[in-house]
Amino acid sequence: MHLQLQHGVPSWAQLTRAAAAKKWRAAPAPPEGEEDGGGADDLISGLPDAVLGDIISLLPTKEGARTQILARRWRHLLCSAPLNLDCEGFHINKADFAGVVTHILSAHRGPGRRFRIPAHIIHRVPDTVDAWLRSSTFDNLQEIDFCHRSLDPVVPDPLPPPASVFRFSGSLRVATIGKCHIVDGLAETVRFPELRYLGIENVRISEAALHNLISGCPALECLFLKESFGFPCLRINSNCLRRSCL
Repeated sequence: MHLQLQHGVPSWAQLTRAAAAKKWRAAPAPPEGEEDGGGADDLISGLPDAVLGDIISLLPTKEGARTQILARRWRHLLCSAPLNLDCEGFHINKADFAGVVTHILSAHRGPGRRFRIPAHIIHRVPDTVDAWLRSSTFDNLQEIDFCHRSLDPVVPDPLPPPASVFRFSGSLRVATIGKCHIVDGLAETVRFPELRYLGIENVRISEAALHNLISGCPALECLFLKESFGFPCLRINSNCLRRSCL
């Protein structure tokens, strides 16, 4: 895969291949005849492309991109594998961040399996994040994570989650919402019928909104609630909830 960004912004492929070359340049060369995954003992490369794509989609974003250097057969798999886009691991210039993510989404044919992005980025460029979430690559997204860490910049007046999040109401299985404000009116309309895990971290939400949010997830099995505020108490009434961490 070759991606070329405008105005000097490095491409995703350039970033990951450079990191991979640094990591693997000391590795011994494969025996003759096994460069393309054709060795008799190479059982992984003998798997169908669909299976290899699923394996790649379970890897962190950088590790998945590094599979391109394994053999020629692997080079096309990244763009056809379900996309696992973890932006938290991008150690790149802030000015280049949006360009890299935009090019990944434009180059990948989908589907998207997981999207993880630091919550403070959403507040810095909300319109850009909303446009990313509306990308066709993320149709039928299964996991979304607005990750929040204690060392992230403070957001004095958190915004509601991007409206485009709710277009995944029929497909999301896992959701972690961080550093935002879930208003009462929004929670009343939220429905995630397939959601199994819900994480709420450093979120402003009222007791009524929290009850409405939980009731809108009839298949919810695990609830994780951390450092959130706006409710004096919480009473959970769920027939399917098996585990909670409050």
